[in-house]
Amino acid sequence: MLVERPSRRMTRFEPAEYERVTYPNYGGLIISQLELSDILELVKSPSSSVILEIGIGTGRILLPLSKRSSVMIGVDADPRMVKSLRDRIRTTSELSTREVHLLVAEGEHLPFRPGIFDVVVSIRVLRYFERPWRAVAEMSHALRPGGRLVLEFANLLRPHSLSQLPLYLQKREFYPRLFQKKQVERWVSDLGMKVETVRSWHKIPPAVLMSLNNPHAVRAVLQLEIVLKKISPVELMSRSLILAAVKSPEIPENHNPRL
Repeated sequence: MLVERPSRRMTRFEPAEYERVTYPNYGGLIISQLELSDILELVKSPSSSVILEIGIGTGRILLPLSKRSSVMIGVDADPRMVKSLRDRIRTTSELSTREVHLLVAEGEHLPFRPGIFDVVVSIRVLRYFERPWRAVAEMSHALRPGGRLVLEFANLLRPHSLSQLPLYLQKREFYPRLFQKKQVERWVSDLGMKVETVRSWHKIPPAVLMSLNNPHAVRAVLQLEIVLKKISPVELMSRSLILAAVKSPEIPENHNPRL
């Protein structure tokens, strides 16, 4: 009998606490707004788009994305997150006329036929997959030719990696997983997608901003962040990277290497 190993991804915050704990204070709010601005810019979707978000959490990204789509699909492996967001949507009059569908599903085993989405978005999720390369293949498989992938991943060259080194030496792996830029770019390219851009997120550790509740102090830290982005390579010191890629129009729908 095959016994599936318990998922390590289920150690998450309760939905009601997630946003408060993850983005505390004024600085945390600014971090969330800056990330969302980047995501919406990279998505570049017309209002007729069919969009999939993998790892919806409490809807921080899904709700703004739903305003850019004709159909919005959100999946999460945590049933609590799906239920919490579904309840929230039912009581939000602004979204009552939009077509938003939520379901519990694993990003490594997406329950969709190939080539139906114009955009696939995955933020802060790739690091938790047992087989992240398989998840990227699933994302590509779900995209139509010409569709866009917006993918965030934890960066191996961030300063925090040093603190995880003892665990790596013991377990022979980082968990949550860390990635090299060229590694993820290769996965994406091998699946028939062209990488358009890779941006850095958080050269200065987010904990610094999250500890601040003073707008002037937050502004000073953000100015330093801008300078660091200008003078240093995209990978160096960045806590994570966000990639935007386009699936080649020449890729047939049945092309799926399933890494």
